[in-house]
Amino acid sequence: MSRKRPCQICSCWFLPHPRVGDRQRVCGKPECQRARHRRSCADWHTRHPGYDRDERLRKKVRPPQEGPPRGAEADPLAEIDWEAVRDVVGAESAVFVEETQKVVVGWARDVVRAEILRIEGETARQLNKRSRDEIGVRAPSG
Repeated sequence: MSRKRPCQICSCWFLPHPRVGDRQRVCGKPECQRARHRRSCADWHTRHPGYDRDERLRKKVRPPQEGPPRGAEADPLAEIDWEAVRDVVGAESAVFVEETQKVVVGWARDVVRAEILRIEGETARQLNKRSRDEIGVRAPSG
């Protein structure tokens, strides 16, 4: 069982929760918990300085998709707001990124189509072979 300890926020002595034990540094008062949460958030933002800016940019460039999920033949590049991209990185960089993405998407579609054809060919070849049940069974002589 943990012993009493002083709260790091208000300096009042408290008994840590049994499940938390030695890890608990702050008492259960709401104002101390809020202060602990503020400190924790500030520490996280210090370790991840560009997260908020990057997240705002992600939401601006790729807004949440509305409606049903897109099908296999949908254009994934249509989900990106290229005007927002141009505003952020400039026209030349945006055009370069857009064209590069088109090449990558075309390549991925070609690879998927080739894999589907390969699998269909293997399946057809396997179906033409005699099934295992027929192996060893002799035709009736007559």
